[in-house]
This record gives sequence, structure tokens and C-alpha cells, in this order.
Amino acid sequence: MPEPQYEYDVEPFSLAPSELENAKLAFTNVLNDRASNGWVLDETLRIDAASFFLIFRRPIDE
Repeated sequence: MPEPQYEYDVEPFSLAPSELENAKLAFTNVLNDRASNGWVLDETLRIDAASFFLIFRRPIDE
């Protein structure tokens, strides 16, 4: 079996429709923070109307 090329991490994220501007800023901050450590947003899984899992991946350093 080949060695994995990526590692993954999950970040829970919630947003309330009444606070979309704050959620936009929080989402941007999460993306920028993760990107500064080599993570890329790979997928978003919706849990319910206001809850998500943000799935990040990055290459495994060899």
C-alpha cells in the first residue's frame, strides 16, 4: 500500500444568519490561519442549517 500523500484536519464552524458579517470575518480568519501553516480547504460538510465541518489537507513532509 502506498504511503499517504496528505494529512487532513477538521475544523467545526457555525454561523448564525443574523451574524453573517461576523461569520464572514471568522471564516476568513480560519482560512488565512490554516493557509499560513500550509493547509488548503479541501471540502466543506454541512451538518445542519448553521453547522459545518471544514476539512483541510496539506502534503505530508517527508
